[in-house]
Formats: sequence, C-alpha cells, structure tokens
Amino acid sequence: MKPYQRFVVVGIYGTIFFMALWASRIGVASARTPDGEDPGGVLAIGEAASHEGNTAEARRQALSDALERGVEAHLLRLLGGKAVADQFARFIQELVPAARDEIANYHILSEEEIEGRYRVLVRLRVNEKTLERILDENGFLREEGRPIRVLFLVSQRRSGDEAPAYWWKNPAVEDGLLPLDLGLKRAFEAKGFTPASRAVNAPDGEGSENLRRHDLTIKDAAAWGRLCSADVVVLGSGVLSDSMVSVHLRAVDVATGIMVSEQGAQSAMDSGLRGEERIRDGIERAARDLSARLAPDIREAVRRVEAPADRLVLTLSGVEGFAQLRQFTRFLTENIPGVVSVTQTRFKGDTVTFSVAYGNGPDAVMEDLLNRPELPLPVQAQQNEDGEILVTPL
Repeated sequence: MKPYQRFVVVGIYGTIFFMALWASRIGVASARTPDGEDPGGVLAIGEAASHEGNTAEARRQALSDALERGVEAHLLRLLGGKAVADQFARFIQELVPAARDEIANYHILSEEEIEGRYRVLVRLRVNEKTLERILDENGFLREEGRPIRVLFLVSQRRSGDEAPAYWWKNPAVEDGLLPLDLGLKRAFEAKGFTPASRAVNAPDGEGSENLRRHDLTIKDAAAWGRLCSADVVVLGSGVLSDSMVSVHLRAVDVATGIMVSEQGAQSAMDSGLRGEERIRDGIERAARDLSARLAPDIREAVRRVEAPADRLVLTLSGVEGFAQLRQFTRFLTENIPGVVSVTQTRFKGDTVTFSVAYGNGPDAVMEDLLNRPELPLPVQAQQNEDGEILVTPL
C-alpha cells in the first residue's frame, strides 16, 4: 500500500471512530450516507440489561429502546423545544407512541453485548406524510396567527336528574365550569384551541327564550357564537351514569352557521377509582377522544372561511436548526404587513414548507422578504411557475 493510501485509510477509520464515539455520547444523530447526503433517516442507540444470559430478550428490549429514542429525536428536531415543553406530558404519553407506529423501516447497523448490557445502533425512517397528520390532529402543528376560539355549549345530566345542567340558561349566574365543561376545555386547549369568553349578558328581545333552551338548534348555537366572539361552537350533551360517560357533540362554524362535524363517544368508568375522581377520569378520556376527532374538521372549516384573497406557498430550504426556523417564522408573522397566519404544512430534512395567508399579494411578500430590515438572515427568493416562493439562506 502506498504511503498516501495508508494516510487516507487511517483518516477514514479515524473519522468513523470519532463519529461513532460522538453518537454513543449523545444517543441520537441525523443519519448521513457515505457521500454526505442526508437520506432523511435518524441514528439511535438503544440498550438493555442482559439478565441470566437471556441475550434474545435483551436484544429485543435494546431494539425497542433504540426505536423509541429515534422517534423522540426525530420529533424534537421537527418541533423544537418550546412546542414539546408546552405539552411535554402529551408528547411522552401520546405523541411518541403514536409516531412510533409510523416507522417506515429500520436497519440494525451494529450490536454488541458489553459488561452485561446489550446495545444496538439502528437507522430508522419515519413516514413523513402520516406523521404530519398525527402532529396536526394532536395540535403540535399550529398556526402562528390567532388561535381558533371555541365556545362550548354542552349540557350535562347525571343519571337520576330530571333536567340537565347548563351555563347558558342564565350566564350572569352560572359562572362556574361543570365537570364536562372542564374536561372539554382542557382537551381542546391541548389541541391548540382557545376557549371563547362566556362573560356576556343574557340575550333579550324576540327569540331570546330559544337561546336559553338546553337543546339549542344549529342556528341558535351560531347566534351564541357571535355573542361570545367565537369562531366555532361545540354544541352537545353528556350523560354521566354510575358506570359510563356518554357524550355527543356537534361543531358549528359561526361564520357560516353550518355544522362541520359530529361525533359521539362513550367511556367506561374505571372501577379502581372512586367518587369525583372516577367521574373526572371518564370525562377526560371521552373528551380526549372527541377532541382528536373534531379538531381536524374544525381547523379545515376555519381555514376555508378565514382564507384571504391570497394564500401562497413558501418553501425555506437550507434550515440550520430550529432557532433559525423560529426566527424566520417570527419574521413572517410579526414584520411583514398583511400576514394573517403562517402554517407549517410540510417538513423534510432541512426544508420546510409554509402556507402563508397574506392580504397584499405575492409580489408584496417577495418585496418584503428581500428588503425588510428585520429579516433575521440574508436570503435569496424567487417565485416558480406555480406561484410558490422558494427561499434559500445565502
């Protein structure tokens, strides 16, 4: 072997050793092919103790640990720390398990048993399209503009009660939250919605009696939505028995007065719980189920109504981390006049695509992108034949 060939070989193996050592210290890293191209995969190291020489079980547990670590790293890279911190419990308990089901494939690159612990190095890929849907349904992809305001008009009846309880019979008096109200409020807030204020005077005049009935019509629900400055009304009823929570809900778009979704759910009471804790647990499980199914229809309905004359697609390539992505997103929402909302619609590698609701037209946004002094980084921008604006940092 010639001297320069030995130097190249030594350099290659030294680089590989350093990369392996670095990956073992942080546990997770972005995958790279030998030629430097990012294939969209994630590297992860998992480990498990080997008990009584049961190598097969230790290997299975280590692989499971690696896949979970890889999914967590992929989600953290996509969402950023703030989005995860704001909903950390749901991130761990709901999002990571759901995202793990979207692993498209994985490869075990290396495995070793050292001092009673089995370790595996895997590269995994996640199905981006279905993951995007899961993130959206769980409220982790949120518009940077004003959140959707939801008014809850949901009556509650316990088994044995003659009549249901509900707040809109007399808004000035019924100012507390019923258990069902509270469960729905928390579930929808977790999806990124904001409860509309109920601090309104009782309606009076012709037809006002209909607005105080517990069985409101779609038209009456929309009227309440306008009174409370809501975007959407969630209308329905719930029945709490000794063993079951049953809830039926309809979502009404206030602007159009049209029902956009209808869902029902039943949740069995946990026999291991007692009293109000048992009821609260049943309500919360039903509320989470319903909010997950109603949220996509509500968002889609509000987007259709609120979309301004111009809604353009903007793709930012060459993103160097989430700090840069947040700076650019904040610039779009806060420093360009006329921007109504900025919605992240697709992400892959270092490329992020946004849907920008913009009132002044694509030419104006191009002008602002290139000339606003608040721009956090120098960029070049061009518009393709389809009208999409392509932005690349210089």
